[in-house]
Amino acid sequence: MRIPLISFVLVLSAALALGQDPAAMAAHQANEEAMRNAQQASQNAQQAMQNAQAATLQEGLGNVPRPRFSVKPGAYASPLTVKIKAPRETTVYYTTDGWTPTKDSTRYTGPITVDSTTTIQAIAVYNGLWHSIPASATYTVRQDKGSSLTRSEPVALTYGTAPSVPPSQATVNRVLPQGTPVHLVFASDLSSKKADVGDKIPLTLADDLKVGDVVLVKKGAPAVATVTDADGTHILGVPGEIAFEAESLNVDGVLVKLRGGAARLGRDREGGATVSALFVPVAGLFLVHGHDAEIQRGASFVATVSEDTPLPPAK
Repeated sequence: MRIPLISFVLVLSAALALGQDPAAMAAHQANEEAMRNAQQASQNAQQAMQNAQAATLQEGLGNVPRPRFSVKPGAYASPLTVKIKAPRETTVYYTTDGWTPTKDSTRYTGPITVDSTTTIQAIAVYNGLWHSIPASATYTVRQDKGSSLTRSEPVALTYGTAPSVPPSQATVNRVLPQGTPVHLVFASDLSSKKADVGDKIPLTLADDLKVGDVVLVKKGAPAVATVTDADGTHILGVPGEIAFEAESLNVDGVLVKLRGGAARLGRDREGGATVSALFVPVAGLFLVHGHDAEIQRGASFVATVSEDTPLPPAK
């Protein structure tokens, strides 16, 4: 008990001394004020750093301008040519199949001819890293024939056929040529909220595959794709994203290797492509999340056969 008692006496003596010495009391108060100011300055510096980090992330998410189209969306009576405009220091990538463009999509190198109903989506990529919010425009090309009006089918639902081969030769060889378009559909729903990289996606063949008039693969054959990127929603309004690559088509036990893939980006609450961080106050950035990317069962995309593939005899 002796040591605590001595400490108490010393503290009490110091307090009494401060009370009797105005200069010492003033110095003590000044020291406390300086400590409070230093603490406030530290908090301000920390907040400034957080704001700077948010601004940096915001710049990467929303400050790359969207591409612009030279022709307004709408209905047209004849084919048209559409140019995509973006800042010179950016690279533009686009799609016409309904999937979200990525850096693996077709690079824009010149005007696009639209001769049927088509939706063009485009992004501008800066420095190979930051990308803009996707821009989208739908063009309906209609051709008048007298009093009737014929509406062309969407490009995304129009697929070519494999190179023609005489039926007799196709029957003998039963080879699925490289580059043959393969129209696939999703056999189940997929969401960026639950998907992981490496997940296998069940698909089915949407149409018969033919060489000439000979059916080589019947509609409904199973296929598989692999998730290559799955990112859920984030703060700052960042939506979820899914990307996948076609893997193979199963033809009576023979796996036909496929090439091609696509991506899907989540949408915002107003139905646009994404939530732009530019329009969210910094104070509320961390409270706003984008929406998950969703791919519905029955969604379609086109892959291609990656190499000439012999098929088993027809049953």
